[in-house]
Amino acid sequence: MKRILNLGCGNDFYGTDRVDFVKTCATTKVCDLEEKLPFEDKTFDEVYCKSVLEHIRNLKTFISEIYRVLKKGGKLYVRTDHSGYMPTHLFKKHEHNKSLHYSYQDIEDKHYHHFVESHLRFLFKDFQIDKIVYVYGGGSIIKKVLAKLLPKNLGVVHLDLCATKK
Repeated sequence: MKRILNLGCGNDFYGTDRVDFVKTCATTKVCDLEEKLPFEDKTFDEVYCKSVLEHIRNLKTFISEIYRVLKKGGKLYVRTDHSGYMPTHLFKKHEHNKSLHYSYQDIEDKHYHHFVESHLRFLFKDFQIDKIVYVYGGGSIIKKVLAKLLPKNLGVVHLDLCATKK
């Protein structure tokens, strides 16, 4: 059976093992994602990490733990915030806006990092990067088209990284 680790799962039921720093309806294990993960080496066929990387202070430890628990040839999927997204610069407190990001009561939703493609290529240099996709904002087709017309990728909300462990 394929084992899939969902890091920072929130209320997402994707994966066989779903971890977060607080208990949710989807969480199978509660742990600090900034410490050693409570799994053996080479346990998972896939690691899925959506909207978590920007919340991690110690990226080196986090990424080395992903590498450790992922099997050789295993797949890594990461979605993170793009540093050029215009509302990030216009609304300095956007990380606390519950309509943009999920939050838990009494827990501040801090963003420690925002990324561009070169950051991801550097951070995940030990992986074979299969692709990095720019995800444009907007709920409708018209908004997405308009976002693509902005200069310097200001309409890119997220970067999606797909990689394979060498």
